[in-house]
Amino acid sequence: MSAINTFNAFLEENYPRLDSKIDFFNKTMLQEAPEGFTRSMSYFTHINSGGKMLRGVLANMGYYIMGGEGDIDYSDDLAMSLEIFQSSILIHDDLLDHGNTRRGKETTHVRIFNEFNITNAKVLEDSPDVMKDLVNGVSVALGYVGLYEAYNKLLSAYSDNPNIYRLLKEYNHMVIKTVEGGIMDVVIPFSERYKDQIPVQSPINADPFVVIENLATLKTAYYTTMGPIVLGMILAGATENQTNAVSEVMLDTGLAFQIQDDLLGIYADQDILGKDVGADVAEYKQTFLYAYVKANDEAALDELNRFYGDNKIDASGVKAVQDIFNRTGAYQFAHDKMEFHYKRAKERLSKIDFIDDEGKELILGFIEYLEQRKK
Repeated sequence: MSAINTFNAFLEENYPRLDSKIDFFNKTMLQEAPEGFTRSMSYFTHINSGGKMLRGVLANMGYYIMGGEGDIDYSDDLAMSLEIFQSSILIHDDLLDHGNTRRGKETTHVRIFNEFNITNAKVLEDSPDVMKDLVNGVSVALGYVGLYEAYNKLLSAYSDNPNIYRLLKEYNHMVIKTVEGGIMDVVIPFSERYKDQIPVQSPINADPFVVIENLATLKTAYYTTMGPIVLGMILAGATENQTNAVSEVMLDTGLAFQIQDDLLGIYADQDILGKDVGADVAEYKQTFLYAYVKANDEAALDELNRFYGDNKIDASGVKAVQDIFNRTGAYQFAHDKMEFHYKRAKERLSKIDFIDDEGKELILGFIEYLEQRKK
């Protein structure tokens, strides 16, 4: 069996169980919601379903490859915690990015807006921000609810585990780094877009490639690849040296994953992607694609900036951006960098000696699974 097939078999074995438990969690959240809060909670459970469960399955995998005691189900509460955490930050991310679709359905803030939308002209004239305040307030608060529900699940499930202190410490580290990345993901595009109008120097003027790599590490690698598998390993009693070695593999994998995500955000089929293609352009997102054009072709950058920040960018605009990235070499640069990190991840994995062949095959399969994704 090939490595990717080995991982797919592991995914197919664990996904249905986790999906069922997330479904039960959602139903319980709605049933136990205080009177008057059920409708609001439904906006969270709406987004807390339909995911690929990759982070949860990675937690299961980290526990499994370290020979976790007993049934792999023991790591399910950790897996669920990560999935609930993922849903929470997606609510915040989609709000900040003005995303309309997520997991093939309305984002949380869009659903809230559609259900509460006030069209009375007099009301809107007297209180022009009334809908914005409602949508922002509920979305942010729901994200907080999810974050603490995720943390509570860890405490409830593993209070007797001898590794609980290190587990929670690593979990908190992952959350903090992810939030730092989220802040950078807002500040950096703003600073670049309005660099001539604000008194502080744009962080992207330092070394754009270093800044973008730091951003990708924080906002993606920590909670998409590194955090989940490391937390699973810690639950099973892995040493710090062991988790550090796997973290290096997963760091490269996470960087490649984010670059690939940036490429898909411009070049993917929107029906397959499940979210808006071109949203990164509308939000002035800073990627290796943009940084390469900025560093190498001033005229092309001026042309690119005719489209960046356009909230109404259409298919022809996305095609024009693609053409700029293609002819300047930005696409090839980003693609080559993605390939480099995937390759180095595999090389680092091959040097690990404390994981058996089956475990290394699972990790390799996960890397290959990400390489071939289209969404």
